[in-house]
Amino acid sequence: MNIAETRFGRRARHCLLAVIAILFAGWGAGEGALAQTRQPVAGTSVSLVPLKGFSAASGFAGLQNRSTKASVMIVEMPAAAHPQLAALFGNMETAKAGFAKQNIAVSGIDEVDTPAGKAPVINGRQDAGGMRFDKWIALFKGPKTVMVTVQSPEKAALDHRQVLAMLASVTLGGEPGMADKLKALPFAIGPVAPFRVVDTIGGSGVLMTVGPLNADPSGSQPLLIAVYQLSAPAGGAGKLEDMAETLLKQTRGFGSATIATRGKLRFAGRDGIMLTGSYLDEGRGPKRFAQYMAIGAQGRFIRLIASADEAGFDGLAPAIKAIARSVAFGPGQ
Repeated sequence: MNIAETRFGRRARHCLLAVIAILFAGWGAGEGALAQTRQPVAGTSVSLVPLKGFSAASGFAGLQNRSTKASVMIVEMPAAAHPQLAALFGNMETAKAGFAKQNIAVSGIDEVDTPAGKAPVINGRQDAGGMRFDKWIALFKGPKTVMVTVQSPEKAALDHRQVLAMLASVTLGGEPGMADKLKALPFAIGPVAPFRVVDTIGGSGVLMTVGPLNADPSGSQPLLIAVYQLSAPAGGAGKLEDMAETLLKQTRGFGSATIATRGKLRFAGRDGIMLTGSYLDEGRGPKRFAQYMAIGAQGRFIRLIASADEAGFDGLAPAIKAIARSVAFGPGQ
């Protein structure tokens, strides 16, 4: 997941397209024929009948085939997001234009009848990491807006009809409690006052803020986001500082950030790096930030970034440090 594409307080359409951006290629192929047992997806409201060979994923909200590296990824958003996302699925012209921004070439749109109602499904291909992936993205309307993404390498030739059958089995139940959502993350983290948890992000990240608003279009409230990398392994720890700076500069709004301090420290139980500094938030003036990052046993990183107005950052620093100390990779991560 790219923190740059989950920037709290940006315009709704940018945020919705940003959610699509986390549904990138990087897992793999699937097997034929549906399994016969309905399976709930931990940390989400979704249950479905998966293709054979799929089990609970490690590192994101969904399912994966560990031998073929196929994935079924679940992303849940507020109900209010549905109308804007539905427009992207409305016809081939809008689908091609919208998903092209994520390097997805849309080749068709289907509609499936599900226990949760009719759901549009786009299918296409995406090039990433030197590979070509087949991809299906379905949109469901319920208490939450739900996107279900299936992807596999092109060479696996995953059967289109079987994927549609699996998506047709989707049911939407009640939203899980926050404790269950946090437990389903691939890392542990605990809020420290005055920060509070707003929600988890795609089963692989968490959003915290300070203040009364969950949705903050003005971007006035302090923000803390921690995410686990979903893409291919990051590489050696020796490159951690360079990687941390590159990711910071790629984060929306931080392109011109000035780094004031760099320091090595223990983060998430590993050797990590912390960057602090300032940036100019368009429309809000100068802000300060702290970014923590470490790479786990599987070569994937956790990144935590917190930001606030200059005047309030020092007062929040103890809570930010305490939250950072609470972070730990999950078992096997």
